[in-house]
Amino acid sequence: MRRTLSIFSIFVLFLVLVNTCSKKPESEARVEVIDGIEYVHNPGIPLFPEKSVTFEEELSIGGEECEMLSRPMLYTVDNGGRIYISDYQDQAIKVFDPDGKYIRSIGRQGEGPGEFSNIGSPTILPDGNLFVMDSMAMRLNLFEPEGTYLRSYHWTHRPGRLLYATESACVMAEYVFGEGKDPMAERKLFVKKFDLEGNEILNFGEFQTEEMKTHTESRSGGGGVIMGISVPHSPHSNFAADQDRQHLYHCVNDEYMIEVFDKDGHVFRRIDRPYEPLPFTGKDAEGFRSQYEERGSEGLKKMVQGMAMPAVKTVTPRMLVDERGNLWVETYEQREEKDKVFTACDIFSPDGYYEAKVWMDVIPGIFVSGKMYRFHTDEETGFRLVKRYRVVWSE
Repeated sequence: MRRTLSIFSIFVLFLVLVNTCSKKPESEARVEVIDGIEYVHNPGIPLFPEKSVTFEEELSIGGEECEMLSRPMLYTVDNGGRIYISDYQDQAIKVFDPDGKYIRSIGRQGEGPGEFSNIGSPTILPDGNLFVMDSMAMRLNLFEPEGTYLRSYHWTHRPGRLLYATESACVMAEYVFGEGKDPMAERKLFVKKFDLEGNEILNFGEFQTEEMKTHTESRSGGGGVIMGISVPHSPHSNFAADQDRQHLYHCVNDEYMIEVFDKDGHVFRRIDRPYEPLPFTGKDAEGFRSQYEERGSEGLKKMVQGMAMPAVKTVTPRMLVDERGNLWVETYEQREEKDKVFTACDIFSPDGYYEAKVWMDVIPGIFVSGKMYRFHTDEETGFRLVKRYRVVWSE
């Protein structure tokens, strides 16, 4: 009997140890609810500090050898791995299979149904259909996955930047320019939901634009053109969208605090973590000003040289949501290793918990079915390529 009890005790102890070893570490985040909004206060150290990611290149589309792709501008990928690339020169969507083989073109240049005058971002809707904007024609075109034209929606105003879309609506960032002497500097930014015919359904609110400095360039025939430059690291709104959950992430990037909006435009969660701003150095200022030394006019150069530089950098230049609903927050933290520059990116779970901080020498674009896709410009030829990578995680 004692032997049986001893064996049973050892077995129970073994199960406890297995459960303890396999149990996911508990986050030290502090969560509180205030006025119906969940606040997730994360610690400075992620839940999985050893977690890392690498991107292994598998496929490249474009370049001199790709005759079917002239001037790629935007792209998307469906769940089957087919790649849809908007070709600005041909004003058509070029479709490639998962092996990079050209399949077909969708649309063409023109003003008729299913045609484009200023082709925009292709978007795969939840039902699999393809949604493509044409801002110049103020029209949205809808196609079946195989390229068959379905219908168009004509808007009474020019669409803004698409954040996400469903079968019946789309959420867009929309700039409204001022009517004074400096309309670019006086512009306002709103996020709104529209039905597919361009009727406003709801307004998420007004958001913060980058600070702009403008310069009026005189023309030989009279008059002038207003040229604007964003003040480096001026606080402004950044967005990321989770199309599957219809969530919108927003961060005014002078502090590490991210708002999450539901499909009805209500903030239901705020996410934060401790963060020490990085200094904006003299080398940073020199790099910014050098961009305008060769290609800028004298008036533009003078304006840039006289522009006051910030003391610190903002938190993030960009956020994105991967296929699992994780939020990636790119930072300005960098380090060099073996002639490569690595950038730090914070990863938060769909519930807002700070899970990992990864260092990447390749900045991600979009994630689909375990793969990552991004644009890459060849330094020697200047060609813009779409590349696919295998995502490899380690802990």
